[in-house]
Amino acid sequence: MIEVTATKLRNNLFDFLAKVSQGEIIAIRRNGKNVALVVPPQKEDWRDRMRSKIKLLVSPDTAFKPLEDVWGSTITPIL
Repeated sequence: MIEVTATKLRNNLFDFLAKVSQGEIIAIRRNGKNVALVVPPQKEDWRDRMRSKIKLLVSPDTAFKPLEDVWGSTITPIL
């Protein structure tokens, strides 16, 4: 984390913005106290942009369980 005064930030704004774009966090100090943080934006997860969400109406165990009447005669134990 980089700590700068508000005056130094104002005078070198584009230099500090370049550092933020590279992942740095900048703490802005005024009268010896931190008053703000400049942080890079969080990267967006593609799953958050999905319009439709899949929702199972039954539990996953029930949905993917083999049907006994169809699979019963074809499943052989592996020894």
